[in-house]
Amino acid sequence: MSSLYWFTRGGSELASWTPRTLRHGLGFAIGAGSYLGWRSKRQVTQQNMAIVTNRSVNDPYVQHLAFTSWRNYGRYAADFINFANFDMAVVEPTIRDLTQGTNRWQDTLDHALQPGKGVVITTAHFGNWDMAGAVMARYSPLFAVAETFSDKRLNQLLQNLRIEKGIGIIPMEGSARRILRVLQQNQSVAFVVDRPLEADQGVPVTFFGRKTYVPGGPAALALKSGAAIMPGYVWYGHHQQFYLRVFPPIFPQERKGDKKTEEVVRLTQYIYASLEEMVREWPTQWYMFRPFWPTSPATKVPH
Repeated sequence: MSSLYWFTRGGSELASWTPRTLRHGLGFAIGAGSYLGWRSKRQVTQQNMAIVTNRSVNDPYVQHLAFTSWRNYGRYAADFINFANFDMAVVEPTIRDLTQGTNRWQDTLDHALQPGKGVVITTAHFGNWDMAGAVMARYSPLFAVAETFSDKRLNQLLQNLRIEKGIGIIPMEGSARRILRVLQQNQSVAFVVDRPLEADQGVPVTFFGRKTYVPGGPAALALKSGAAIMPGYVWYGHHQQFYLRVFPPIFPQERKGDKKTEEVVRLTQYIYASLEEMVREWPTQWYMFRPFWPTSPATKVPH
């Protein structure tokens, strides 16, 4: 049994006795220590933030953003370990809805569900994506596609934290059929989408003005099922308050032959245009610690 399992289990039990300020402080410290001690990941984070800001990787502001994103990830991890102890009936009314326009986020979700073909909800390693799932699951049935950890007891422990908040779990491996069944029942499936791929494996998108390659699965499933795609995020706002925003749903258009590929690209580009808007405004809450753009001469970070 892995030491990580015992650490997570013990941390979860200890967290219930730890004040939020202390818990977050420890998370900040562990995140900062990881950044300072892990040279390769530090450099990758700086390179990503240089592209986000269109500055040199040596710019002090870029290095500040990279450092702070690791601190914020430590805070997220501290909250996730304490996830079982969050009372959503208390937390939810304090969340500030920043959805654009006159609609609440619930109205936007209702609009996406109206055709009766389900909703593909996309989010990212941004803010607190587990809190986003917990909030939405209180309003409408929600399933999350999740990676499976090799340690079975650790995997069960982590997934149970989500299940206890009403989030159904669909293992990523061989998930397509289960996802389609959920969508056919006019329910929602959530994906954490920001995973860079090689050019021959992913769908091309323009993200912060540069081409990169990302999974096309969420868009392909939406196209196959007719489900709407609705990006949504929960993140840490001012004064330890959670903020929430969903973007207007985009509905797939029926295509045949090569046009299907074009439609997958169109839908995927919308997902990343929404993510770009969030990261541009709140860059330190994007936890991307691996190279997100190809490192060809045309895409290297300027020095």
